[in-house]
Amino acid sequence: MFDKSVKEIKEKQEAFQVFMDENGRKLLPLLFATFKVAGMYEANNNRYIDQASKLREAFDKIFAEEPDIALTTSGGYFFLSDFRIKLDRDSDTAATYFLERWPLLGISGFTFNKNLDPRELDKFIFLLSGFEAGPDPSETFQALKERLNQLKIERIGLVRLSEDTGDNELTDDKKDSIKVSARKTFFNAVNVVQNTLNQARHNGAVNITKTKRVVQELIDRIIDDEASILELTAIRSFDDYTYVHSVNVCVLSLVLGFHLGLDRKMLSNLGVGALLHDIGKTKLPIALVNKPGIYDEYDWQQMRKHPVYGVKALFKTRVIDETTARASTVIFEHHLFYDGSGYPELPNKRRPSLFARIVSIADTYNAMTSGRIYHVKRHLPDEAITSMVNRIEKTFDPLLLKVFINTMGIYPVGTVVALSSNEIGIVSRNNPDDLEHPEVKVIANEDGIFEINEVKVIDLSKETGVKVSKIIDDDKYNIDIASYLDVE
Repeated sequence: MFDKSVKEIKEKQEAFQVFMDENGRKLLPLLFATFKVAGMYEANNNRYIDQASKLREAFDKIFAEEPDIALTTSGGYFFLSDFRIKLDRDSDTAATYFLERWPLLGISGFTFNKNLDPRELDKFIFLLSGFEAGPDPSETFQALKERLNQLKIERIGLVRLSEDTGDNELTDDKKDSIKVSARKTFFNAVNVVQNTLNQARHNGAVNITKTKRVVQELIDRIIDDEASILELTAIRSFDDYTYVHSVNVCVLSLVLGFHLGLDRKMLSNLGVGALLHDIGKTKLPIALVNKPGIYDEYDWQQMRKHPVYGVKALFKTRVIDETTARASTVIFEHHLFYDGSGYPELPNKRRPSLFARIVSIADTYNAMTSGRIYHVKRHLPDEAITSMVNRIEKTFDPLLLKVFINTMGIYPVGTVVALSSNEIGIVSRNNPDDLEHPEVKVIANEDGIFEINEVKVIDLSKETGVKVSKIIDDDKYNIDIASYLDVE
């Protein structure tokens, strides 16, 4: 275990897993029974009313702990959100029914939002109980989706049946689809941050719901393929650095949290704090925030106020819950060092929270490798890591930094490298079992000719005789990483 904070999180995670398992085993037969009763009685019949009431109570109990849930199947197992339900005898009949019924509808389950009202749930139950599956599950799925829209059932979603054949090797089309989703989510997150910071700048309330939603999408992309979203954090050809930096820090924090084994709920809370960590800068002069070069003492006096400003900005929202509480802690503490120094200066030094320590690592790494704000010279990834290691124990949590380094690899995704074949490439993916031999997109041949439209990808762990010779400063050679990542 890493430290006391991680132990506490693990204990909470285990308790939450027990809670989800117990309530998932109750929910499954209740849902099945409600479908069956709906097939025999009208909505105003007392038998249905009693059964639907029991189902709503089961949902309410789960919603008290988890605002958005998914009930799904995969590989013959049932999951409530990310937690596998350990079925018992009472669940056997329901499980058999859903395992047979759902694939015919082209689905593997449903998502349910906390704001689901009784009438919406009733409409959903009666729709599903009498919905006829066609010969093609894909067409049935579309027809079912259209009926949900027609009935204005907005807080229940369909989880489409996976088209995965069981082969772990992704097809080119699937890889392209994942990359498209990653790009869409990344730039959507940038827009959300921009809107959120502008609201805060004009004393508006922060839209926590929208922030949570985009964080959930980022988590989905990391689970799908973290390399596809990580490579976007290497792009520096953005004019809106402040917004992109916030998204980059969020992605890096989520990846680190994911590798620490945090569950989805904890990742969501971590991600919201990371995405909003610099919201306090909206209360500072724009000229100061965007000032190039080294700050003088007066500049630093102003800049050190942004964590306090950030907490005040967040609390303008009317939603005060666990997410905003944890986010406020991250905002306040992300410039506190591991030994309790840093800023804001506290009367009694204390170690910052786990989430703040994670965001501190992500924030520092991205700022150093971007070469913007506080840093006159941009650092190459290996230089940034070396600098951070030299400040270990005082500034950064040693164990978290070690996990971060192992996660990012020797050559982080997006690093431009020279190969022993005299070719130049961009690291597109790390091989966890062989960090010295990543997957690389070759962008220039041995004659130094750059190709954008005919980029080839090679896995150095399989390409015998080719290895990374050195890391290249893409600024020095005017290499626009974005040109090779299809970000348009």
